Amino acid sequence: MPQTHDLRRHMAAVAQTKKITGAMQIVSSTRIKRVMSHIEYNHQYFNTVQRTMKELLLSSQDISHPYLDGRAGGRRTCIVISGDKGLAGDYNAKVLEFALEPLQPQEQGGGLITLGHTADAFFEARGITPDVSYSGIVQDPTLDRARGMMYDVLRLYDSGLADEILVIFTSFYGETKNQPVMRRLLPIKLADYGDVKQAQELSEILYEPSPQVVFDMLVPQYVLGILFGVLVQAYASEHYARMTAMQRATQNADEMLEQLTVRYHMARQSAITSEISEITGAALALSQGGTQE
Repeated sequence: MPQTHDLRRHMAAVAQTKKITGAMQIVSSTRIKRVMSHIEYNHQYFNTVQRTMKELLLSSQDISHPYLDGRAGGRRTCIVISGDKGLAGDYNAKVLEFALEPLQPQEQGGGLITLGHTADAFFEARGITPDVSYSGIVQDPTLDRARGMMYDVLRLYDSGLADEILVIFTSFYGETKNQPVMRRLLPIKLADYGDVKQAQELSEILYEPSPQVVFDMLVPQYVLGILFGVLVQAYASEHYARMTAMQRATQNADEMLEQLTVRYHMARQSAITSEISEITGAALALSQGGTQE
C-alpha cells in the first residue's frame, strides 16, 4: 500500500489540476456569453443582406456580376478554421480530419488557407503546406479582421488563382451544432438562397439608383457576412468544446480526489494499526522479560 506522504502529494497535485481546469471552464463560459451577441446580430444582418440579394436576382433579369458565374476550371481553395490551442476535446481533430477530403490533390491544382496554429501543424505533418496562414484571428474574431480577410479572398478570386472558394469550420447552429461543415463562399449561386424568405412583394420595391448598383454594393457585404459569421461560430464552438472538456476534467478530478482520500485514510489507519501492534508487542516483550527475571 502506498505511503501516506506519497498519497498526500498525489492529492495536492490533483487538487491543483482541478483549480486550473475549473478556471479554464469559467473563462470559456464567459467568452461564449460575450460572443453570443455578435453571432445573433451578424445572423440578423446577414439574413437581411441575403433576402435583399434574392429579391434583386428574382426581380431583375438584367443583373450580372462576375461572382455569380461559375468557372470551368477546377482550382479549389479551402479556408480551414481550427483553434490556436488544445485542451478542447476533439474540436480540432474533427474539423481537420473533415477538411482532408476536399483537400485531396486536384488535376488543376488547389489552394489552402489556414486559421489556427493546430491547422498549420496538422497539414504540415501530412506534407501539405498552407499557401496563406492567418494568426491571431481565431482568438479574437472582429469585423475589421474579417474585412481584411475578405479583401484577400476577393483578390484571390478576381486574379483567377481560384475558381471556387470553400470555408470549412465548426458550426454553432441547428442540427449541425458542434459538427464540422463546409460552405461555398464563391461563386454565388441562386441555390444558396433557397431557404431565404422574401420580406415583401417584389412589385413594391424600388431600388435607387438601380438594382444592379445595389447588388454590386451588397456582394462584398454578403462575403463579409459569411466570413465573420463562420469566425464567430468557430470561436464559440471551440470554447464550448473546451468548457465541456474542462468540466469533465474537473469532475474526474473530484472522483480521483475521493478515491485518493479513501486510500489515504486506509493507509493512515493501516499505519496506526501497525504502530499499535508494534507498541503492544514491545510492551508484551518487556513484561515477559521482567517476569522471567
